[in-house]
Amino acid sequence: MKNFKKISIIFFIIVFSFLVNMNFVFADDLPSEKVEGVLIRAINWLAGILATVAVLMVLGGGVVWVTAGGEEERVKTARKWLTAGLIGLAVSLAAVIIVNVVLGLFRP
Repeated sequence: MKNFKKISIIFFIIVFSFLVNMNFVFADDLPSEKVEGVLIRAINWLAGILATVAVLMVLGGGVVWVTAGGEEERVKTARKWLTAGLIGLAVSLAAVIIVNVVLGLFRP
């Protein structure tokens, strides 16, 4: 039963993450976009996914910490989750900042 709950939660997270950013196409022409624009959108998209996973890890770590009940091993696990989540948030934020700064230097 625990595996079913985990699988269903992961399934709904994946499904709803695709629904959040769904765009409808009404027979528009293909955009004539440079490679630079495609790369920026791809990096921003990946940074958004990384930030979402990091926030979920921070939330999960908080839940594990609160429900640890004084068990030292669970508190250590929660600290690892919180640390990994915060590092993930920092990396995703740094990726977006670095891309915008570098592209700002090369734009006229």
